[in-house]
Amino acid sequence: SSFRITSVMVLFFECCDPRFTVYMGKDKFENEKLIANGFPEDLWFHVDDLSSAHVYLRLPLDLWQQLQLKMYPPEGFPTKQNKESGGIKVLTKDDYESVIPQQVFDEMAQLVKGNSIEGCKVQVDVCWTPFANLRKGPDMPTGTIGFHREQQVWHLKHVDRDREALKKLEKTRCERDVDLVKERAQREEEERARIRKHNQELKMREKEERKRAEEAKALKSYAALQTDDSLKQDNKSWGDGYQGTVEECREVEDDFM
Repeated sequence: SSFRITSVMVLFFECCDPRFTVYMGKDKFENEKLIANGFPEDLWFHVDDLSSAHVYLRLPLDLWQQLQLKMYPPEGFPTKQNKESGGIKVLTKDDYESVIPQQVFDEMAQLVKGNSIEGCKVQVDVCWTPFANLRKGPDMPTGTIGFHREQQVWHLKHVDRDREALKKLEKTRCERDVDLVKERAQREEEERARIRKHNQELKMREKEERKRAEEAKALKSYAALQTDDSLKQDNKSWGDGYQGTVEECREVEDDFM
């Protein structure tokens, strides 16, 4: 099986924003391995309804972590329980567009269009979706994919060829041998470690908040006790047996008058 070959030649490009990583497979067989080993912060781009390269845009972790605050599950990797829904449940087109420059989207569109035999000749639409929304069934032909949620497949409409932008991207093309399975395993472990640290910090904050609440409660009780003792001392100044009742207060008032 091709999936047992973990090392694969991947094509990398430099877009206008160096924070992002752009990569794609050389052919449909390489695409199979990319589909199986992407990261949760990856976005997938393809010419709609035509054959083209599979281009991936990898978000920098700081931007991805901003998006994680809006999604479930927070680790981004689909689990057995939510695999059918694509793992990512709430991220929207607006969420992604809030952290990705429009020029980066434009460059992704040029890259998939320029690497489409038919698409490079005509105006096209380009579809894009989160990696976790990609669905690969055992009965699907090599290099093809489906989606868990059609609602999370978005489009860049009416893309015309921009020769200068494509030429600039192609000049940055480089080929690297990547152990996809190893990199994916490392990424998953980093994410688990980050979540463990986050949960530990959360527990520590909750513990500190409980401690502060208990200290405030104890201080309030102590203050109330001190007030009660003070009242008792004031009562003693009026004589033994004085309790501070309404009748006693009236007697004191009459005596004063």
